[in-house]
Amino acid sequence: MLVGIISDSHDHMDRIRQAVRMLQEREITHVIHGGDFVAPFALWPLIDAGFHLYAVYGNNDGEIRGLRTQSEKIGGIQAGPYRFELAGKRFMVNHYPLSDEQLAQEKNRSDYFIYGHTHERELRRVGNLVVINPGELCGWLKGQASFAMLETETGACEFVEM
Repeated sequence: MLVGIISDSHDHMDRIRQAVRMLQEREITHVIHGGDFVAPFALWPLIDAGFHLYAVYGNNDGEIRGLRTQSEKIGGIQAGPYRFELAGKRFMVNHYPLSDEQLAQEKNRSDYFIYGHTHERELRRVGNLVVINPGELCGWLKGQASFAMLETETGACEFVEM
């Protein structure tokens, strides 16, 4: 299964819509978001696309009630850490990165750890645990908008620059 991974969209509607179009072109139906939508309207393109959403709140998500209500239409947003299974793989999503010690503990509980917050792309392994930060979708802090696509069967992860 091919899964979209997004984080730190920060209300950048043009980039959100562009990412949605690109994910739809790849026939992706499930999206993981590492936090910082900011406002409920940032969910609308994801809702309109009919994605199934697995998401956590970020430190800039101010309108929690509105985000919760809107996101329930497609899966919901949870407080991190959020653990779930998808396509036979165990995921843990948190807005904030984990320390090396925490990652070492997590490697026996999850196959993938997805996070955001730093706005910097990352792909690495800690034992059997694959750590992924898709970078910032908004492109405002680091100047490079990106997201990731993960093939759960093979473990291949591709970063997409916009």
